[in-house]
Amino acid sequence: MMKKLFLLTLTVLTFGFASAQDMTLEEMKAQKTQLAATIDASQATIDATQTELDALQKKINMLSGWMTGLSGVVGLNFGGSKQWAAAPNPTASSKAIAIGVTGFANREAEKYFWNNKLIINKAWQRVDVSSADEARTGNLFDFGTVDLFNISSLAGYKLTDKIAISALGELNTSLGNFLEPGTFDIGVGVTWKPIPNLVVVIHPLNYHLAWSGVGSPVSSAGAIGAKIRADYQDSFTFLGNKIAWSSTFTSFLPYSGGDSEVVNKDKFGVIDPVNSTRMAGLFEYTWLNTFSFQIWKGIGVGATFGIRDADFEFQDTQTFYTLGLSYTL
Repeated sequence: MMKKLFLLTLTVLTFGFASAQDMTLEEMKAQKTQLAATIDASQATIDATQTELDALQKKINMLSGWMTGLSGVVGLNFGGSKQWAAAPNPTASSKAIAIGVTGFANREAEKYFWNNKLIINKAWQRVDVSSADEARTGNLFDFGTVDLFNISSLAGYKLTDKIAISALGELNTSLGNFLEPGTFDIGVGVTWKPIPNLVVVIHPLNYHLAWSGVGSPVSSAGAIGAKIRADYQDSFTFLGNKIAWSSTFTSFLPYSGGDSEVVNKDKFGVIDPVNSTRMAGLFEYTWLNTFSFQIWKGIGVGATFGIRDADFEFQDTQTFYTLGLSYTL
């Protein structure tokens, strides 16, 4: 229907432009007013049709049961140099591989919803240098770089179409060093859905438990605070190709307490021999994004990047990114 309206409007505009060649100024002004009215009427029809489509899609979602989705990125990188004097290691080769997976399983009903989301990112790198330098031993998968595992489950009872009373459980850690470090949240509050595909969680009553990394004088610390989380996922078309985007922002704001003595490390993870410990709080935030530019049957180019700030784990802001082949289901 929208296509027919577009063609009708285009035909009217084309005919009007051709006829304007032999029209007087007054006739052209009258024709302009008529064309503007035609466009307004067409736009009103399109808006009404879109409203019907949105309402129909909402009913379909409720009747279809579970809605699931999966997207992934595989990044491959190979490099090498031979007697390249400007390099810190003139003769060396490197291999790197990274994978990223984002999946969801959501259930939407008339009075309740249940959203589940999984985010995994894992990367390995292997560098081989000449015998003149200190070479590392082992294979590619012995040297990890990025390691992220985030899983969440959100359930809510709807008060209105956009507001619900909700409960959330979230685990944020790694696959290789499970809970070293890591965090776990469980709490209740309100979930807000201001626009389609965006879910905002505001839980003023939340318990946050954090585990420190290897070598810390404390194994874990907990505190009561507010949990804020926002999830957005959507797809749109650009230059005839589909782009899928998934974004998650999650944070914890402690009301008081939770300060603990932890090991003080530099940006390379090396313990400071002079000031080996410091006091750190439990405030934290993480922002994770995945983009997938589909080219052929779900295959395309993908990118993931993340930003995290958690003083209990590390003083500086943590970042990572991956670029490579992608697949979206």
